[in-house]
Amino acid sequence: MARRTHADQRFRDETNLIRLVEHVQRAHDDASAAGSAEALESDYMRFNSVAMDMVQAQESARRLSDEFRETVPQLPWNELRALRNVIVHEYDGIDSYALYESATIDAEALLAKLLPYVNAIKD
Repeated sequence: MARRTHADQRFRDETNLIRLVEHVQRAHDDASAAGSAEALESDYMRFNSVAMDMVQAQESARRLSDEFRETVPQLPWNELRALRNVIVHEYDGIDSYALYESATIDAEALLAKLLPYVNAIKD
Protein backbone atom coordinates (compact mmCIF):
# COMPACT_ATOMS: atom_id res chain seq x y z
CA MET A 1 0.00 0.00 0.00
CA ALA A 2 1.38 3.42 -0.92
CA ARG A 3 1.88 6.00 1.78
CA ARG A 4 -0.29 9.06 1.65
CA THR A 5 1.03 12.37 2.84
CA HIS A 6 -1.46 14.52 4.69
CA ALA A 7 -2.12 17.90 3.05
CA ASP A 8 -0.72 19.75 6.08
CA GLN A 9 2.50 17.73 5.89
CA ARG A 10 2.79 18.47 2.19
CA PHE A 11 2.43 22.19 2.95
CA ARG A 12 5.10 21.96 5.68
CA ASP A 13 7.45 20.08 3.37
CA GLU A 14 6.94 22.61 0.59
CA THR A 15 7.47 25.53 2.96
CA ASN A 16 10.63 24.02 4.44
CA LEU A 17 11.94 23.16 1.00
CA ILE A 18 11.46 26.75 -0.15
CA ARG A 19 13.23 28.01 2.99
CA LEU A 20 16.05 25.52 2.49
CA VAL A 21 16.60 26.77 -1.05
CA GLU A 22 16.43 30.41 0.04
CA HIS A 23 19.10 29.88 2.73
CA VAL A 24 21.38 27.91 0.42
CA GLN A 25 20.97 30.55 -2.30
CA ARG A 26 21.82 33.40 0.09
CA ALA A 27 24.86 31.52 1.43
CA HIS A 28 25.97 30.85 -2.15
CA ASP A 29 25.49 34.47 -3.21
CA ASP A 30 27.32 35.88 -0.18
CA ALA A 31 30.23 33.44 -0.38
CA SER A 32 30.55 33.92 -4.15
CA ALA A 33 30.57 37.69 -3.71
CA ALA A 34 33.53 37.34 -1.34
CA GLY A 35 35.47 35.67 -4.14
CA SER A 36 37.72 33.49 -2.01
CA ALA A 37 37.92 31.73 1.33
CA GLU A 38 40.45 34.29 2.53
CA ALA A 39 38.20 37.22 1.63
CA LEU A 40 35.23 35.48 3.26
CA GLU A 41 37.20 34.88 6.45
CA SER A 42 38.34 38.50 6.62
CA ASP A 43 34.79 39.83 6.24
CA TYR A 44 33.32 39.11 9.68
CA MET A 45 29.72 39.99 8.79
CA ARG A 46 29.71 38.08 5.50
CA PHE A 47 31.38 35.05 7.15
CA ASN A 48 28.73 35.01 9.87
CA SER A 49 25.96 35.46 7.33
CA VAL A 50 27.14 32.51 5.24
CA ALA A 51 27.59 30.33 8.33
CA MET A 52 24.14 31.21 9.67
CA ASP A 53 22.43 30.61 6.34
CA MET A 54 24.09 27.20 6.11
CA VAL A 55 22.83 26.38 9.64
CA GLN A 56 19.34 27.58 8.73
CA ALA A 57 19.41 25.52 5.53
CA GLN A 58 20.11 22.41 7.57
CA GLU A 59 17.39 23.28 10.05
CA SER A 60 14.92 23.57 7.17
CA ALA A 61 16.16 20.26 5.77
CA ARG A 62 15.77 18.63 9.18
CA ARG A 63 12.12 19.69 9.31
CA LEU A 64 11.31 17.93 6.04
CA SER A 65 9.33 14.74 6.54
CA ASP A 66 11.00 11.35 6.24
CA GLU A 67 8.65 10.68 3.33
CA PHE A 68 9.98 13.69 1.44
CA ARG A 69 13.61 12.84 2.16
CA GLU A 70 12.97 9.29 0.97
CA THR A 71 11.69 10.64 -2.37
CA VAL A 72 15.02 12.45 -2.86
CA PRO A 73 17.65 10.08 -1.44
CA GLN A 74 20.37 11.47 -3.71
CA LEU A 75 20.53 14.71 -1.73
CA PRO A 76 23.29 14.97 0.89
CA TRP A 77 21.11 14.96 4.02
CA ASN A 78 23.92 13.66 6.27
CA GLU A 79 26.40 16.22 4.97
CA LEU A 80 23.97 19.06 5.69
CA ARG A 81 23.60 17.80 9.25
CA ALA A 82 27.36 17.41 9.70
CA LEU A 83 28.07 20.94 8.48
CA ARG A 84 25.49 22.38 10.85
CA ASN A 85 27.01 20.51 13.77
CA VAL A 86 30.48 21.85 12.99
CA ILE A 87 29.17 25.40 12.75
CA VAL A 88 27.02 25.22 15.86
CA HIS A 89 29.31 23.24 18.13
CA GLU A 90 32.73 24.35 16.95
CA TYR A 91 32.11 27.90 15.80
CA ASP A 92 35.61 29.12 16.59
CA GLY A 93 36.95 26.22 14.59
CA ILE A 94 35.04 26.72 11.33
CA ASP A 95 37.41 26.14 8.46
CA SER A 96 36.89 29.10 6.14
CA TYR A 97 37.97 27.01 3.15
CA ALA A 98 35.43 24.29 3.96
CA LEU A 99 32.68 26.87 4.52
CA TYR A 100 33.54 28.68 1.28
CA GLU A 101 33.60 25.43 -0.70
CA SER A 102 30.33 24.26 0.87
CA ALA A 103 28.62 27.58 0.19
CA THR A 104 29.85 27.85 -3.39
CA ILE A 105 30.56 24.51 -5.06
CA ASP A 106 28.41 22.23 -2.89
CA ALA A 107 25.58 24.76 -2.66
CA GLU A 108 25.49 25.16 -6.43
CA ALA A 109 25.15 21.40 -6.90
CA LEU A 110 22.50 21.23 -4.16
CA LEU A 111 20.50 24.06 -5.73
CA ALA A 112 20.57 22.31 -9.11
CA LYS A 113 18.97 19.28 -7.46
CA LEU A 114 16.46 21.18 -5.32
CA LEU A 115 15.20 23.86 -7.69
CA PRO A 116 13.16 21.46 -9.86
CA TYR A 117 11.23 20.44 -6.72
CA VAL A 118 10.66 24.06 -5.72
CA ASN A 119 9.64 25.03 -9.25
CA ALA A 120 7.08 22.18 -9.26
CA ILE A 121 5.29 23.57 -6.20
CA LYS A 122 1.92 25.00 -7.14
CA ASP A 123 1.07 28.47 -5.84
